[in-house]
Amino acid sequence: MLLAACGAPQVPPPPAATPTAAVQAPTTAPPAAATAAKPPAPTAVPPTPVPVQAPQAPAGALKLHLGLTTSPPPPQPNAVLWLARDRGFYQAEGLDVDLQEVQATPSVVTAMRTGDIDVGSIATQDVLSLTAANALQLRAIGSQEGQTHFVVVARDGINSVDDLKGKSFGIARPGSVDDSLSRLVLSAQGLDPTSMTFVAVGAPNLRIQAILAGQLDATTTSVGNWVTLQNQKGIHLLVDEKTYFAAAPIVQKVTVVTSDTLQQKSEALRRFTTALIKASRYFANNKQAWIEAMQARRPDVNVADLGAIWEQTRGSWPVNGGFNPDQYQKTVEFLYATDDFKALPSIELSSWAVTGLVDGVLEQLGVDATLDPPGRAIP
Repeated sequence: MLLAACGAPQVPPPPAATPTAAVQAPTTAPPAAATAAKPPAPTAVPPTPVPVQAPQAPAGALKLHLGLTTSPPPPQPNAVLWLARDRGFYQAEGLDVDLQEVQATPSVVTAMRTGDIDVGSIATQDVLSLTAANALQLRAIGSQEGQTHFVVVARDGINSVDDLKGKSFGIARPGSVDDSLSRLVLSAQGLDPTSMTFVAVGAPNLRIQAILAGQLDATTTSVGNWVTLQNQKGIHLLVDEKTYFAAAPIVQKVTVVTSDTLQQKSEALRRFTTALIKASRYFANNKQAWIEAMQARRPDVNVADLGAIWEQTRGSWPVNGGFNPDQYQKTVEFLYATDDFKALPSIELSSWAVTGLVDGVLEQLGVDATLDPPGRAIP
C-alpha cells in the first residue's frame, strides 16, 4: 500500500489568554536500595514545571482522558503521546485530549475502572496480569513503545560481556522484567548469567550512581539515560540498543482501554489512533521538529543529546501503530517464562489485544513500508 503523506497539522495558534498545561514534577522518591549494594542517595532536585501551550481543541471536539505513568515525558519516541497534543495532531482530528500524569500504573488502572481515564499507556506485563487474573478486562489498541530502548552500561575496566563473569549486575528486583530481560540479553551474548551476582538496587538512577561509585559493575538502562551519561568518566556502553532489542524483542508498553470504552468511544479512539500515527510519521522524518517539541517539554536535556537520541531511536517510531502480532506473541511467551507469571493462567493474544482500530486507520492512510512492519495483511 502507498504511504500517505502526512505533515504537521495546520492548527492556528491559541489566543494569548489560553491557559497552559504544565508538566508535573515527580512527587514520590525512587525506591530505596534493596540489598547490601548501597549506592549514594541521589540529590533531590525536582525538575522545574515547564508550561507547554498547545493549540485549542475545535468546537465540538470529542473528549478523551489519557493516563500516563511517566512524568516528565521520556526523550524517546513514546513521547509522541504528549507531543501529539502539544503540536496539534489530536486537535486536527477533532479531539480534546486531556493528559493526566500519575505516578504509577495502579493509579491509571483505578481511574480506568471509574471512567476517569479512557486510555492508558501502561506496561504490557500489567495488561496481561490484570486480564489473565480477571481483575480488569483491558484491550491493547496499539503501542507507542513497541521497541525497548535499553542498553547495558558498565564501569571502566569491563570491556566485554565476558568480563562480567564473577561481577555484579544491578537490577530493580529479583524476577522483575529488567532482571529477566538482562539475563536474556547476556545469555544471547554467550555469558551464563549464573556466573554473575545480580543485586537488587531499585530505580535506574540509583543503579547508575552505584556504578559511578564503584559499587556495581554493570546494569541495564534506557537510551535516554545513556545519552546524558555518555561523556561522563567511569562508565561506558557495553551492549547497544540494536543488539539488546535483537536478543529481547519485547513490547514494553501498550496503549490500552477497557472493553467497555472500546465499544462506547470507538470514534474517539479511531481519531486518537489516527493522530498518533500521523504524529509518529511526522517526527520520524523531521529531526528538528522532534528536537524543538522535546525542548519545550524537557529543557533539562540539551539539544545535542536530543539530536543523538533521535538518531539512535530513529528506527523505532510506531509509524504503523506499533502493533505487530508476532512481536506481541513473543512478549507473551517471554513474560510467562518469568516468575511473576508462573501462577497465572495463560491467555490468547486475541483476548487482550485488538488490531481493528490500527487496521482501519492504516487502510485509510496506507502502510509506511520503511519502519514498524505490521506483520499482517492490511485490507
